[in-house]
Amino acid sequence: MRVFISSVRRGLAAERDYLPDLIRAIGHEPSRFEDFGARNATSRGACLEGVNQAEVYVLLLGPHYGDEMEDSGVSATAEEFNVAQQRGIPILVFKKAGVDHEPAQEDFIRRLGNYQQGRFWAEFTDEKALGVAVATALRNLSVPPAPLTYLPLSQPVEAVWRRDRDSLDDRSLYAPVLEVHALPTSVGPLRPVSQLSELAQRLAVRGREMGFFGQADALTIDHDSTTAWALRRNDRQGGGRFNDRQNDPYSGLAVGRDGGAMIFQALPTDVMGALIDQADLEQRISVLLRILAPHLPVTEHVALAAALDPIDRVAEGDPSLVGNRTSGHMAAHGGDKAARAEPVDQVARASLTDGLSAVAEELAVRLLQALRATTTSRGPWS
Repeated sequence: MRVFISSVRRGLAAERDYLPDLIRAIGHEPSRFEDFGARNATSRGACLEGVNQAEVYVLLLGPHYGDEMEDSGVSATAEEFNVAQQRGIPILVFKKAGVDHEPAQEDFIRRLGNYQQGRFWAEFTDEKALGVAVATALRNLSVPPAPLTYLPLSQPVEAVWRRDRDSLDDRSLYAPVLEVHALPTSVGPLRPVSQLSELAQRLAVRGREMGFFGQADALTIDHDSTTAWALRRNDRQGGGRFNDRQNDPYSGLAVGRDGGAMIFQALPTDVMGALIDQADLEQRISVLLRILAPHLPVTEHVALAAALDPIDRVAEGDPSLVGNRTSGHMAAHGGDKAARAEPVDQVARASLTDGLSAVAEELAVRLLQALRATTTSRGPWS
């Protein structure tokens, strides 16, 4: 396997120099900034390309965060981590014990979220202890992950939908919205209200890092007594020509005190509305779940749900035709309705990383079934 080693060198030089030989000795190919040498690319571009070519990403956390890039506002290590997350490759995290972290590094460690509960997180004291931990983690990668199995709910689980949250709903919205929920299946301790303000800020940072929000987007970052959120408001009006594709920026992330998490994003539309098919829905749900991953409930099992809301301007078809069509059929659903895949079962949280595509497929199929159950044809527009 090709293994990319990511960290700030300052404070971790001995560890960075020790790991490559060990990784080669156990049959893998290491990759790090120091090995790139002279090449026709910026050092930043070379590192990100190294992550793109890697099969495993190893993140070392020492006392320092590193210099922030002027355009992204995050360090090179954080950028590399974001790329690894977006690709969905295994991420192994190792934190040096007994060191004082500068404030930016403390914040980065907090943003790693639930990786601390995963099987690929460990602490180390020196390069030899790190070598043992890395070798063990690489061997464990060959152990099959927990299989994705759908189990009956042990107790009812309810999703609080976006339209039922005044702070997140926007009835002036011209486009239908896809929303995905990850819900705890057992009752646990509530997050303190005092932490919600900081959580809202982390949601905004996470959204920008993953490209869910633009770096220059104006966001609503707020909370109430139960939920923290970061929201990109709708700022355009409907209308236009058939071939005007409008990628509505309305999107948001929200996490509740009980651990329930939600992410939503408006679908691209033209004057006739949005077109969806199963492949497009699967891809969109996969991306949303990957962005939501650090904020999943910490319960052993998680219930998942999704919705398209509203559906009065949604039809099945090739999404690439949105903005490129001059005729079609409008779907009629009879009023202000939503298509919902309710939380009806649960899956092991540990199985979600490798089972994400299968979960996205299941939710996409159920959403299409719900949409078809309400759809009639209004006839052609041309």
